Amino acid sequence: MELRQLTSESERRIFFERMEEARAKRGAGFRERRRSSLAKIHREYGLLYGLFEHDDDPPDQMMSGFVMHDVASYPQSYPRPDLSHLPARSVFEGGELWSFAKGAGLLAQHGALIVAGLMQIQALLVYPIVKPSDQSGPYARSNFVKAGDPIAWPYGETTDGGEVWVQPMVLEGEALANVVEAVFGRGFTTSDSMRRIRFDNPFPIQPTLSRPAIPIEQHLGTVASAAFHGHEVNGDAQA
Repeated sequence: MELRQLTSESERRIFFERMEEARAKRGAGFRERRRSSLAKIHREYGLLYGLFEHDDDPPDQMMSGFVMHDVASYPQSYPRPDLSHLPARSVFEGGELWSFAKGAGLLAQHGALIVAGLMQIQALLVYPIVKPSDQSGPYARSNFVKAGDPIAWPYGETTDGGEVWVQPMVLEGEALANVVEAVFGRGFTTSDSMRRIRFDNPFPIQPTLSRPAIPIEQHLGTVASAAFHGHEVNGDAQA
């Protein structure tokens, strides 16, 4: 498997085209509000990563992906929680996780933890949806801590125009260190100034684009039982 940082304009465009197509096929039930520029900011300034089965696969063959950014580059998507006790460059927000292939989202999450270790991240911030569907449980079981009350997400809405609520959650300190240590123990190699990360698939399932993706909550449920208890975790965030 190769987790590849996408840096060219064409790669970044393909990432979001794939994300939108994956969400449409899965019936995600939400969309970005018309006035929101959050996705545009992520597309232009975030760290975009795509997962590929083979090193030489072209961008349109990425099986899954996610976006990360440190809050020294631009602020977290919502002012809560307050993580100013940590250096801004060490606080990362993750989001926009999507998958086209069953098991590919889990592998992208595995790669995200490698990125976290390589970048010496001290805190991972996520905003999982809790309404209209609750996706926060697996994060809690994986040692993410709820950081305040749920938020009416200003950037998204349901497909029928209703509110989307998210739960700010953070993974930091010893819990994060333990996960990174476990992921590093599985081994990986890097190249191109760490923009390419290659690792063997540590899970029984073999992703393929010929098999449909499973819902994000099922990915995270698998992560909850395997990741923070000695295997891997996600670098995802808001749905």
